[in-house]
Amino acid sequence: MNLADNLLKNFQINPDKICLIEKDIKIDYKTLYNRVSNLALYLKKQGIKKEDNILVLIPMSINLYITLLALWSIGASACFMDAGFIKNGMKKNEFKEVNGIIGISKYLIYSKINKKLRKLKIQINSNIINKLTGSADLKIEELKETANAILTYTSGTTGTPKIAARSHMFLQNQGLILKQCLNYEENDIELSSVPIFTLSNINVGIKTVIANGNFANLGKSNASNLVKQIQLNNINRIMAAPGLLNLIIEYSLNNSIKLNNVKKVFTGGGAIFLDFIEKIKIVFPNATITSLYGSTEAEPIAMLNINDMTKDDIEKTKKGFGILAGNIVGVDDCKIIKTGLKEIGNLSLQEFEKIQTSEIGEIVVSGNNVLEGYVNGVGNKENKFSINGKKYHRTGDLGYIENGKLWLRGRINEPFFNIEAALHANLKIGKTAIFKNKDKIILVLEKSDLVSSKDIYNCIKFDKIDEILYVNKIPVDKRHSTKVNYNELKKMLKLIS
Repeated sequence: MNLADNLLKNFQINPDKICLIEKDIKIDYKTLYNRVSNLALYLKKQGIKKEDNILVLIPMSINLYITLLALWSIGASACFMDAGFIKNGMKKNEFKEVNGIIGISKYLIYSKINKKLRKLKIQINSNIINKLTGSADLKIEELKETANAILTYTSGTTGTPKIAARSHMFLQNQGLILKQCLNYEENDIELSSVPIFTLSNINVGIKTVIANGNFANLGKSNASNLVKQIQLNNINRIMAAPGLLNLIIEYSLNNSIKLNNVKKVFTGGGAIFLDFIEKIKIVFPNATITSLYGSTEAEPIAMLNINDMTKDDIEKTKKGFGILAGNIVGVDDCKIIKTGLKEIGNLSLQEFEKIQTSEIGEIVVSGNNVLEGYVNGVGNKENKFSINGKKYHRTGDLGYIENGKLWLRGRINEPFFNIEAALHANLKIGKTAIFKNKDKIILVLEKSDLVSSKDIYNCIKFDKIDEILYVNKIPVDKRHSTKVNYNELKKMLKLIS
């Protein structure tokens, strides 16, 4: 099998249907097919062949998907790093697997930092894609189901950088799950900032408008441009990280804009608090709102239609029970195990039952939608284990399951979602961060917040905070512009050098 076959199918069925829009550029499946065909021929002439691993340094764009599909048609795999991590990633990773590079000029210059990449013979500027014209037949290599399609270099923020390998079959299975979960309709037009979901849209025949965002740092995107995109393209569904979605919402609220045409909003990749949900409802009054929980290794794990939240769910959130992730989807099995366990290894069912817990613990998952391991085994011992040969992935997230619903409590080392969720549910509060420093639990707020410490302490009587500190702006990750960058925050507070 080969995922590029999905392009061939759509080209044959809907050649004139627009599939991708980027700013003022629109391309249909026929044009996409021809551009992929031309690039595939060019890449072969440059020496790229079946089973090669090519580092792709192209931001989310039409050219990204042309490149991805061209590489797959040859039988090569695409290697990726987070857009906000590229410069540092050049220093951290050895790139032993990489046979060549294709990327934009700026990122090709960054690649010179790395000795291995600097010596590669195959180094292609992606500007060539726009110069290849005409029609051509696309020859698609037949591949084994286990053949790698995408290798993703992790940032290594929680330890040694790992390489997650997703096969053609894995991504095909993931696409089928997303199709079931995401309520596609034939005439949908989606604004998207999430590359893997856009790939799913191309495969199922849904038109995607690529968000006019800064993909190296989503938080620095122009909100006005994003709102105009939604209005001018008749967007009726949105798939966006919380940070980007928040830009759209704050701009709309400040300018009394309601985006009535949007019927579906999907978001994930960070904590989704109740006050944020209420803002989404105001700006998108006609939309169903869905939050997704997952990771690179397993996407999705749980999904919540906000309309399905009961009064009891909301009250529990206010009282410190955590963040409701929703119903478990996409994975065959989701369990909770005791925390504090190091490498687990191979277990019998009886041995596994001893480490399971019905209380709060680490979330572990298994199934066709879950990566069984990392390239060269780096990270497997810490993040994977087996039960009678069935592989499980350790998410590193803390949570519990109640009445079939998954609740989140944060990362194992930062288990404070319950406090943050309660604060956001009860008070009008901005960005929050909570961490443990020595024996103290510290809450950090931004100086623009006017919430009194008395109100905060009254709100969280179920737990404790030892100290409240303020900064001008809480630093967040560049990928989603949502998750708190705790190392940077601690430096700002002079808690680490």
